[in-house]
Amino acid sequence: MRILTLTVLFIFSCAIGFSQNQTLIDSLKKELNNERQDTNRVLIMLKLYDAFGDSTTPDSAQVFAEKALELATKINYEKGKFDALSKLMVNHRMRGDNPTALSYGHKALRIAEEMNDPSKKGTINQLFGLLYMLNLKDYPKAKSYLKQSIQEIETCHDTEWLAAVEIVLSSLYRRMNQLDSMLIYQQRAYARYQSLNKLDEEGRFTMVMGQNYAVLGNYPLALSLYQKAIVANQKMKNHYQEAESLRGLAMVYEKMSQLDSTIYYEKKAIDVATNFDFKQQLISFYKHLADIYQVKDKDTAYKYLKMAWDLNESVNGTQKIIALETTITEEQERQYKAETERLAYQNRIKQYLFLGGLGILLLIAFLLYSNNRQKQKANNLLHQQKQEIDFQRDKAEKALIQLKATQAQLIQSEKLASLGELTAGIAHEIQNPLNFVNNFSELSVDLVKDLKEEIEKPAQDKEYIGELFDDLSSNQEKINHHGKRASSIVKGMLEHSRASTGVKELTDINKLADEYLRLSYHGLRAKDKEFNAELKTVFDENLPKIEVIPQDIGRVLLNLINNAFYAGNKRKQLSVGSKPSESYTPSVSVTTQHIVRKDSFGDNQIIIKITDNGTGMPESVRAKVFQP
Repeated sequence: MRILTLTVLFIFSCAIGFSQNQTLIDSLKKELNNERQDTNRVLIMLKLYDAFGDSTTPDSAQVFAEKALELATKINYEKGKFDALSKLMVNHRMRGDNPTALSYGHKALRIAEEMNDPSKKGTINQLFGLLYMLNLKDYPKAKSYLKQSIQEIETCHDTEWLAAVEIVLSSLYRRMNQLDSMLIYQQRAYARYQSLNKLDEEGRFTMVMGQNYAVLGNYPLALSLYQKAIVANQKMKNHYQEAESLRGLAMVYEKMSQLDSTIYYEKKAIDVATNFDFKQQLISFYKHLADIYQVKDKDTAYKYLKMAWDLNESVNGTQKIIALETTITEEQERQYKAETERLAYQNRIKQYLFLGGLGILLLIAFLLYSNNRQKQKANNLLHQQKQEIDFQRDKAEKALIQLKATQAQLIQSEKLASLGELTAGIAHEIQNPLNFVNNFSELSVDLVKDLKEEIEKPAQDKEYIGELFDDLSSNQEKINHHGKRASSIVKGMLEHSRASTGVKELTDINKLADEYLRLSYHGLRAKDKEFNAELKTVFDENLPKIEVIPQDIGRVLLNLINNAFYAGNKRKQLSVGSKPSESYTPSVSVTTQHIVRKDSFGDNQIIIKITDNGTGMPESVRAKVFQP
């Protein structure tokens, strides 16, 4: 049933195709008769070649291609000559006339090289690849031509064309039994083809993929692909590939031991090849049928074997082999002669360049000689100038040494001034707890006197005595608290002044930040008594102690806070004389926060933020923030 259906479709499509093709041929012949412009006549003849190539009269196609070549040669129309030669090469290749196909191909190749057209070179190299692969079975040479074709096509950025040549390479690697390379180029070509969303080349792709999967033993997939290829090639009127696809079906059915189907599709392939005079295909098809009938019908096997022998003699006989070898030899001699002429031309160019270079060298030598005496005079002058420069350089070096010494003294003075500011800040910070100690000490002395007087009285007021003791005890606690506060400040300053040991200690970040905030503030106050600022602290009470180097972190905090106060003081100075509604008070806040989260920095972080409402940081300073 499947065979009957395919046969009906085949006959129906051929009938429709023939009717449409005849209409096109008649239209083109009428257009050719009316056309007077020679270049247009060449193009119409080439269209007629294509139209007759789709018909069952390939000889007519050849006639129009030869007429197109003759007229293009007469009017020196290079593009028309190339297209005609390419079509004649294909025509003779499909009919098995390999010497003539090679001859036309070499002529087309010379035109493509003279025009230096990548598109034309890509086309003719592709045709040579097909000729050497399908007809001459010279696979290394076919591979060389196809690779050259791909190089030229890549410069044209034609994805569809590139995919078409890559699928041919896949077929070549199958014939060379390099199956890994076969699959690589098949996948690469089919991916390009699918990205284009076109159906023009579906017959070629499905046919080659059917051949490839048949070799890999996937017969069901190969059958499906061949059936698609037959329909697509009939639709596109590519009868050569149609015959190959029918023959592919026959080969798969033979592998599946279905000889009736094998014979049926092989005969269908022979019908197509016979209609379009594809002699090279017919030889192969006849031999295959002879092999199949060898077992079941020796007379029929002999008939097909004789047909293959006779056709092979007409296509590949002794005279054709001699003609083929002659064509190849002539082309090799032409290439050798062209290479010899190219080398001779290069040698002449080298000689001219040598003589020209020698003349330039002589001219340069003369100029050097004539300028030599002037250079001697210039050298004497330069020597005098050098002595003067050396004297000035020595003088500058001495000045630089003196400048560095002065700079070192200025740096030392600045350090001492900074130390004075820091000392004033420390003194101011310690003064607060000392004032509390002194005040409560004086109160304690007065309380002791009152207590002594009350005890010496005959009638003692025990309740009053208890109150005095309570007050005295409270004063002592406050004296102790503020004494420890002063001691803590002194200890912190000693640690700050001491060089960092580089040893981490368990540190309360809240306490460290608070101390350096106040130290910075009072240091600035010691320098400028009129400066006031609002201090804000927002500390996270759940902040854990962490191991850090307190002196190093302290210096960082001190520098940041000093900058913040500086920015606030700067803005205050700039706002002097502004309206009351625009009055400004510097403000610096220190915030700590404990964050538990998972990110690129880890899963546990403590963040310290120092914020001010001062002048901000100009772009010129931002660029230098991370400089040492």
